[in-house]
Amino acid sequence: MTKANRWLLPDGVDEILPPQASQLETLRRDILDLYSTWGYELVMTPLIEFLDSLLILPSNALQLQTFKIVDQLTGRSMGVRADITSQVARIDSHVLQREAPTRLCYADSVLHTRPQSLLGSRSPLMIGAELYGHRGIESDIEVISLMLHTLEKAGIEKPQLALGHVSFYRTLTKSASFPAELEQKLFAALQRKSASEIENLLQDTGAEKTLIADIKSLATLNGDASVLDRAASEIQSAAPEIQQSIDQLKKIASVISQRFPQQSLYFDLGELRGYEYHTGVVFAAYVSSYGEAIANGGRYDDIGVGFGRARAATGFDADLKILLAQGKTSHAPGKKIFAPANDDPALQEAIESLRSEGQHVINAFPGQTENAADMGCDYELIKTKDGWQATPL
Repeated sequence: MTKANRWLLPDGVDEILPPQASQLETLRRDILDLYSTWGYELVMTPLIEFLDSLLILPSNALQLQTFKIVDQLTGRSMGVRADITSQVARIDSHVLQREAPTRLCYADSVLHTRPQSLLGSRSPLMIGAELYGHRGIESDIEVISLMLHTLEKAGIEKPQLALGHVSFYRTLTKSASFPAELEQKLFAALQRKSASEIENLLQDTGAEKTLIADIKSLATLNGDASVLDRAASEIQSAAPEIQQSIDQLKKIASVISQRFPQQSLYFDLGELRGYEYHTGVVFAAYVSSYGEAIANGGRYDDIGVGFGRARAATGFDADLKILLAQGKTSHAPGKKIFAPANDDPALQEAIESLRSEGQHVINAFPGQTENAADMGCDYELIKTKDGWQATPL
């Protein structure tokens, strides 16, 4: 790297400059204050951990997203966190060890080896909330509601809430005992909503025609609430687990519609985000101006088993940078006031008083040629008969 390009950052790694940095920090504080009013306690997790703890989630994607390093003190493999969920699960299961439902939240940077999508960053600033210790859909409803309030706080207008359930795919494939390699290919085909590809993959497996038709139907079972009734009639090999999942989604949708009457709902029974570790309801929020989910989450029960204490769990997260870019919040800064280079004690007293009120005061230095306008100020401290006064330019 030459002197001419030492300022370059790695691809997918960004920095936040004024005034966006201030807006981002304000949004972070506002959302964490929101979580606090719901009883979610803030935790701060370490940037690096041993891999066997950091990668406790059974996720190949997370494995690939994690930078690996060697601890120079112990020689053990460590990783730079690419996700915070597993760290919070460790805190709940092993550190806090509470029996009652526990609500935790976080806001911090993670690092990815590659962007998760064409629109993604390698250094997202993740904010999220996790609820441990309750297996009912009531806790799913709570975290979905909190996610929607998070979007409101960020000024996200008219998001679409997508609901799904991993049991549809998991129950059908479990009954057929497909090889792991085939299941991964089916998973990919289902994400592409390719019914023909699914049929081609299954036609030589010896699977029953009814099962093949059921799995194919998952590629088309997406849309409004009528999808749930279609699923009940179209999935012929419907096991009790599938009917239970349909009932859960109907109940969740009913409560969310009551709490958020204007909320647009979408159902995707082939949605398998986080399929490797999610165990129940999955959900995501979308806006028309962005091609990926701007927030997502789901249920991932028994996550703490790797730490010696299984706990029911549900939660969500979002990239604050995306929320800021897609939202329409207005973070009005305080007055920006220019103070002349002057040792008058009364001037210093006026400056301190203004700063204590939250106003922004910029001191000039002796010999400085830039004036108030050059410094981006809209007020200037001028001495009057009543003392130093902030006067508009």
